[in-house]
Amino acid sequence: MQGRTDTTILESMEFTYDQLMDLKAALDKTSIVAVTDNRGLIQQVNDQFCEISKYSREELIGQDHRILNSGYHPKSFFKEMWRAIGTGETWQADVCNRAKDGSLYWVKTTIVPFIGENGKPERYISIRTDITAQKNIKKIAHIAYHDDLTGLPNRRSLSKRIENEITNGLRNKNQFAVFFFDVNRFKNINDSLGHKIGDLFLKELANRLREIDMQSDSFYRMNGDEFVYILEDVKLVNEMAEHILEVFKSSFIFDEYEFYASVSLGISVYPDHGENVSKLLKTADVAMYAAKAKKGNSYSVYKKLMRGSNDQFLALETKMHKALRESIFELRFQPVHNLQTGKIIASESTIYWNDEDYGEMNPDEFMPFAGQCGLMTEIDQYVLKNTINHMVQLKPHVDEDFKISVNLSTDYLRDTNFIVDLTQFLEEAQLEAKFIEIEISELGLLDTDLQLYDKINQIHEMGISISIDDFGMGYSSLSYLREVPISSLKIDHSFTHELNLVPANAKMVAAIISLANALNLQVIAEKVENGEDLAILKGLNCEYVQGLYLNEPLPLEELVAFIKEKNN
Repeated sequence: MQGRTDTTILESMEFTYDQLMDLKAALDKTSIVAVTDNRGLIQQVNDQFCEISKYSREELIGQDHRILNSGYHPKSFFKEMWRAIGTGETWQADVCNRAKDGSLYWVKTTIVPFIGENGKPERYISIRTDITAQKNIKKIAHIAYHDDLTGLPNRRSLSKRIENEITNGLRNKNQFAVFFFDVNRFKNINDSLGHKIGDLFLKELANRLREIDMQSDSFYRMNGDEFVYILEDVKLVNEMAEHILEVFKSSFIFDEYEFYASVSLGISVYPDHGENVSKLLKTADVAMYAAKAKKGNSYSVYKKLMRGSNDQFLALETKMHKALRESIFELRFQPVHNLQTGKIIASESTIYWNDEDYGEMNPDEFMPFAGQCGLMTEIDQYVLKNTINHMVQLKPHVDEDFKISVNLSTDYLRDTNFIVDLTQFLEEAQLEAKFIEIEISELGLLDTDLQLYDKINQIHEMGISISIDDFGMGYSSLSYLREVPISSLKIDHSFTHELNLVPANAKMVAAIISLANALNLQVIAEKVENGEDLAILKGLNCEYVQGLYLNEPLPLEELVAFIKEKNN
């Protein structure tokens, strides 16, 4: 550390020049010594100086110390040095120099001015000690516990931190939270924009995370696009989760590229969700995959029901097979309202599961588990068949242009039996295809290939409408809007939420509505949760909405009564 040292022997004694030369002779054996004139030009050096600098005595005499400048220190560093020694003060600091062969070395440096009769320094004696080894040890230790790319603490550092928090928790009965998150579709950034942009993105993300760190050095990079945050005050779990999600509300700009990203965040709490490092990370990871099922920027706190969470996994999977086999699952319907007329013009089919042990569960709670069990296609098949059968019962009570939409995974759409299933279900129910609409997540569609595009075109040719769900969460170009026969866009909840508090969301919604109008597409704002958002959407000329503010998902009988009430 640069500055005066009032405790060193060199500062506490008065020396004549001859005495300093005697001292130099004594230090020659163990220290790196040089004598310069008042301009800083080297007059004498000892063998140790030549050895570490790799310059001969002849090469050094008459030069100033800029010959050794490594470029490591800013100009202000040496400006302060000259200010100190120029006024007769002794100066000390750790200095990084560059040897003749280009190698760097560190020396602990003390410069002692020799004051002449005029009261000004005539010469300077610098005494240095080689501390390169100590500096390298610190550097190696830093590298061992920090990530090269982002500079954040790494996995090794994280394990030590969690172990310390557990020890503290055992001693003081404290809780703490582990946040585990990754960037949704990070592979798409690397594949589309290149690994250079991917690296720049991770660096910028690390910088944004540092800015919201409630504690010092509490964000960690696990690997790739996976990060962990340790929160000591569990009362702030929801607040901190929102801060992390907020990091992704602004776009990332590198060179000529600008794009948005989102994150899936899982949270576990000690000791409720684990009492050791591996268990806490595992439960946080499980919660993260539950957050992914919500799509877009979202977080989930760990629950025992989540896949891989406890020893009841096999029993829960058995229950799910039984629910499929015995048609225990229940369909409910989320109406789509025409904001201008107040009428119900469509509805979305949603699956619920009421289990005797776990109680009633919505799809966000059990569908991630179903996907990891390999049962997603079977459940999609169940939902499609029963939606068609329910539409048959609903048909006498609705207009001819009414539709029920069903959200299907791209895995099921790609399945070789999908078109066969769809055709068979419609024929068995004797239902016209025009009453059914299939929703596809935009994120799923961006992973597409020509085979899936072909499947979507076959669906369209059957007379079934195609809707894009969670619109606005994709990274790729919008060229698919020209290539896929789409009839409507559903604006993702992350844009329709808190429109009165986040002006950028309202601007995004307005842009999507304008885009939809230009392409002659319907646009639906989904998951509307309050009257303020509803009023703003109406002011933006959004024609169709759905969400909990308007009504909960309804069983078929209640949907029929609701439609009669609203449409008559």
